[in-house]
Amino acid sequence: MQETRLILGMTDPALEEEIFHFLERLPGIRVVGAASDSLEVSRQIHDRRPEAIVASPDVAAGMSQNGSALLVVDTRETTQALRTAMRVGARGFYVWPDEREELGRGAQGASRRRATAAAKSGRVLAVWGARGGAGATFLATNLAAACTDKDLETVLVDLDRGGADVSAALGIPPDEPMPTIADLLGVAGELTQEHLDRTLHPHPRGFRVLLAPGAVVAGDVSDPEALGTIIRHLRTAFETVVLHLPRSVDDAAAAALNEADTIVLVTTLDVFAIRHAKRQLDALSQRQLEGRCRVVLNRVARGEIVPEDVRRALGLTPVCQIRTDPAVPRAQNRGELVAGRSCPAARRVVALAKRLLDEETR
Repeated sequence: MQETRLILGMTDPALEEEIFHFLERLPGIRVVGAASDSLEVSRQIHDRRPEAIVASPDVAAGMSQNGSALLVVDTRETTQALRTAMRVGARGFYVWPDEREELGRGAQGASRRRATAAAKSGRVLAVWGARGGAGATFLATNLAAACTDKDLETVLVDLDRGGADVSAALGIPPDEPMPTIADLLGVAGELTQEHLDRTLHPHPRGFRVLLAPGAVVAGDVSDPEALGTIIRHLRTAFETVVLHLPRSVDDAAAAALNEADTIVLVTTLDVFAIRHAKRQLDALSQRQLEGRCRVVLNRVARGEIVPEDVRRALGLTPVCQIRTDPAVPRAQNRGELVAGRSCPAARRVVALAKRLLDEETR
């Protein structure tokens, strides 16, 4: 196991001692420094170059990460603490002591992620909806959580610059100013870990999110070459990259499709969705990408159209069927995910994630 050198930045001495003793007992973790104020933590980070920092929100808000993984810990999950973690680009937020096991895995994974970035490329999964309401946003967000639950460093990228539905699906307040993919386009040719730390948002489930801008700045996110560069950089920094694609195939979306190892085409059992899915498959064929496509049926229920009709129409057998599940809209209305829960839709998403990840990378 790769060793993770770690620095603690906690203002509460008792909490620091508890976390220190917990982390020091874990294999592959070595605490190399500790401080209670942001300036001292920043100095130690600069001198010792740790793989990870575990800090309280108040310390994290004023320090410089210098490319190290930041894990924010607090004894309560408050809106202010979560917003601080998102603003400073933390890779995870953990409530102590309830989520100490998750904190330990996050710390252990910091060195592995660095080794992975140097050794190999991650897998890119592009999720594409046949039409509005097919479930692309549901599947992309929950696939990201399912991949994270498999202990894979995962980033979710929202490329639907007009809709930005991922923000709503994850419960991110619409009035909260957040960095988006538009902030990376100008530096796409010279991306660094520090750029990503400032732009990627941590989700409580453990994955990172690169948000899409709203419609106001939609025209600013249309450079296919820059988008391709960003995706290639992300696949060297993460083990799994999940792309949420817009339904239309503009130049930017085409660039994303070209970078994907697997294209997950989501459709429902209705004539209009299947017709749109056929057109999308034709578009993939023109780009010689049809071999990367996997069809997923969402909201499957009894009706005149059955899964066999989809196979005949598209020429592909669906790899997953997700039946209509009342748990899904309830979770979506609250900005929550179902992956990891005990409901039929969640189990199907987990099974799909395993299948996609088990496939050999092209």
